[in-house]
Amino acid sequence: MRVPSALIALSALSLLWTCLPGVLAQAPPRLDSASVTWLQRGTTQEITLKGDALEGITQVLVQGGGVSARPGVPKAATVVLEGSAGGLSSGAANSQQALTLHWVSVPEAALGAREVRVAGPHGVSNPLTLQLSDLPELTDPRTNVTLAKAAPLTLPVAISGVLGTNTESDFFRFKAGAGKALIFDLQANRTGSPLDANLILRDAAGKELARSEDAHGLDPFLEYTSTVDTDLVLEVHDLRYQGGADYRYRLVAGHLPYLESLFPFGGRRGASVNLQWVGRNLEGVETLPLQVAPTAPLGRQEVRARTPLGFSNPVAFEVGDLEESADTEPNDTPQQAQVLTLPRVVQGRIGAEKDADIFRFKAPADQRWIIEVQARPFGSRLDALLTLSDTNGTVLQRNDDAAGPDARIEFDAKKDAEYRLTLRDLTQRGGDRFGYRMTLQPADRTPDFGVRVGAGRFRVARGGSVAVRCEVDRRNGFDGMVRIEPVGLPPGVWAAPLVLAPGASTGWWVISANADAALEYLPLKAIAHGDHQGKGVSHPVTFSEMAWLTVLPAVPFDLSVAPSSLLAEQNAATSLEVRVQRREGFDGEVRIVAEDLSGVSIPAVTVPAGQTRARLALQVAQNAEVGTRPVMVRAEATAKGRAVVTHAPAPVPLTIQPIPMFLTAMLPGSPFFRTDPVRLSAVALPDGTTSEANQTQFVVKVDRRGVGGEIDLRLEDLPTGVEATVSPIRTNKNEATIQLKVSSKAQTGKEHQFRVAATATHQDRIWRQKTQPIHLTLTAPEPEASKPEPLKPAPGKPEPAKAQAQPAEPKPAAPPAKT
Repeated sequence: MRVPSALIALSALSLLWTCLPGVLAQAPPRLDSASVTWLQRGTTQEITLKGDALEGITQVLVQGGGVSARPGVPKAATVVLEGSAGGLSSGAANSQQALTLHWVSVPEAALGAREVRVAGPHGVSNPLTLQLSDLPELTDPRTNVTLAKAAPLTLPVAISGVLGTNTESDFFRFKAGAGKALIFDLQANRTGSPLDANLILRDAAGKELARSEDAHGLDPFLEYTSTVDTDLVLEVHDLRYQGGADYRYRLVAGHLPYLESLFPFGGRRGASVNLQWVGRNLEGVETLPLQVAPTAPLGRQEVRARTPLGFSNPVAFEVGDLEESADTEPNDTPQQAQVLTLPRVVQGRIGAEKDADIFRFKAPADQRWIIEVQARPFGSRLDALLTLSDTNGTVLQRNDDAAGPDARIEFDAKKDAEYRLTLRDLTQRGGDRFGYRMTLQPADRTPDFGVRVGAGRFRVARGGSVAVRCEVDRRNGFDGMVRIEPVGLPPGVWAAPLVLAPGASTGWWVISANADAALEYLPLKAIAHGDHQGKGVSHPVTFSEMAWLTVLPAVPFDLSVAPSSLLAEQNAATSLEVRVQRREGFDGEVRIVAEDLSGVSIPAVTVPAGQTRARLALQVAQNAEVGTRPVMVRAEATAKGRAVVTHAPAPVPLTIQPIPMFLTAMLPGSPFFRTDPVRLSAVALPDGTTSEANQTQFVVKVDRRGVGGEIDLRLEDLPTGVEATVSPIRTNKNEATIQLKVSSKAQTGKEHQFRVAATATHQDRIWRQKTQPIHLTLTAPEPEASKPEPLKPAPGKPEPAKAQAQPAEPKPAAPPAKT
């Protein structure tokens, strides 16, 4: 196995997979959760990971220094079952779903997140994030649900808890020293938990001393200083008294430093920044000089204050490479507008209610500029409203909430034209906590590209292949060829470069392994080279996570497809021949699947047991993208109880050509171009009837994509006894109406199907197309009801007078003859 130096793993590096000749691929390991997610650095712990396919794990991979881990020895069962009559035995715990880790972190390990993966013969798992802190870490015991059962704590401490049921509360008891400023910071909503926490501080008898609900978003924060040494109790519950397995929280409690905010929010590489901070237990220090190294990583990072009491909570700090300046007061009127030279970063505060910071600047050239305000990521309360205007005050653009409550404007500036920029809080608030970091810089117009892969774990069998889908993000007019190739593949594993033609956006990069390739797992890297107008540029391929490739034992068959390329028109069908070459001892079914291809329907097929060939049918949609795209085929089977998968050695290029017209049948009056089934109904009536129940109609519409002339229409498979009035679609028209009339000769009691066939000439070629099937349901007329007998008068009563006959209504004129 090959592991980069950033990954620390304490286990045997040699994997004796060759001693397991019967092993085929099973599902790769998967991690779902850990028994703890926060760990104190400088400690050794046993951690239980839960997931699937965790049996046979040989190595633990931890990204980041100062930490090591290895699979623990499974513990013997402490509880067993014994039957009174014998013949019963209890099994061992399921090692597929759980794994114990032996975790060691050194005292000087950097605080923060660590990505943890496990690996074994079947591959590398997904990452699971664990956090390192400097505090003792405890887990909510789940029994502390009343004041009397409050869990004892020794401060300072961090507790990971969960309100598992509705109406649940968690209680914690601790000793508070006289004169010590205690902070209680609960994080739940900020980390994605649905918990809307309520934090209550009580004395030992339960009397409420302080309460907090929404100090940081929906998360509470309390600070309390006792005048005497005393016992206190902290209560946590949901504001709505809801709960569940995902109502998790982390509570930090103790006499600890706490950073409420920093200002400014960032600094330039190589510069010194005089930081001002607000918080608690910071030893009376209010400012601190910070030197930003010339090589400091660009972007946002976490910083903490360290005091004799320990480390504070983390806050965000931005490192940039543009010139920076502070807003200069007064600048709250157009006459006092602060002059800026661009590009630049401005850091300031909306210092009071109804305050505004106003700036003016000139663009050095005709180009597109971006003005972006960042506030909320740094804990600022500012809800930015950004207004761009000319010197006369005419508003050119205004923005609020481009990214959450932060603002962003992008505009085309004219050289030497002067602009005015106004920044204020949307609700006219202000104060020291209303800081901002505003960047003014030209938009990047350099033609460029990037390649990304939407996965990070791949497995290839000896003698087989695995396909990696690559997507190209072309920016600012980059339309050149892109070449993707591997970096550092081991002997026996190879990948031909993937070359994407100018304008192509997706492709399949195929990695193959020889029959004698080493069974191992290793990091996977690739690089993409591009060319635009003779200028080359290269970028690493971006995977969705740190990428790994695992080489597995061979699958018991080979896969091949033919032909080597396909040509089809829109709204047409084609096919691929698939061949499975079986190895001795394998006679099972093989499922053939084509990877998703937009605009092309390719149903999966199965090669039956003992057979070697199948045909994949491809149906190209009428609106499928025109051009050449790859069709990638994979084979799936089960051998010796294990799932095995391999891809074809190469994708098959499918070239889709346009059609000059597309027709569809629709009901009259539909405002959209529809292709769903058309269903009609009519009654079979004798000739000469005056009822219209035997008549119906539909519309044939055409999407003209080149054909401009007349389109002839005819009906195919029209049932006997149905007469149609058909006219062509006239030149430059887009539809024609078809009338149907049903006679008594038609077969009733069933649904008939027919189609409309169209013929047109375009560029000296006759084009033919049929609509989707039209469903026509024919019913027989209802029989006439029998005439009732006239009522006879009662004895002794005269008969009623007979009504005089009314003259018959004239018969309607005969309908016009049909063509």
